[in-house]
Amino acid sequence: MACIRPTLIAVNLMLFVLACSLTVPATEVQPTPLQLATPQSQSPAAGICAEPTDDEVVMRLEPGIPDPRCIIVQAGQRLRVVNHTGGDVTISLGPYSLLLPSNGETVLGPTFGEYLLPGVHSLQVDPCCGGELWLKE
Repeated sequence: MACIRPTLIAVNLMLFVLACSLTVPATEVQPTPLQLATPQSQSPAAGICAEPTDDEVVMRLEPGIPDPRCIIVQAGQRLRVVNHTGGDVTISLGPYSLLLPSNGETVLGPTFGEYLLPGVHSLQVDPCCGGELWLKE
């Protein structure tokens, strides 16, 4: 009986190694289309909005306030967020959310038209102070 146990362990170990080394053919994964995020309103709370024309629009998070507070954006533009708050923040816009370290920067998501409906959307910043993005048609 004592000889059977080591043999069974060896056989199980060989089967485990064999199973782990088998490759499964990859199947093509179809991307799931994003549902477009609904705007909060059709006009911004901030009275004056910047209107950059570059492919990327930049919002800088400063202590207590974003700069600019409002940006008019086009469907083909993307958002770059720069964190100058002095601490880590969590940012969210539409379906995208991430932790942005102090003094870090990131491009958030694809172009606006791929995930936002026209209207005003808020860049949510935790713990404080995100800006508005006004996607015009």
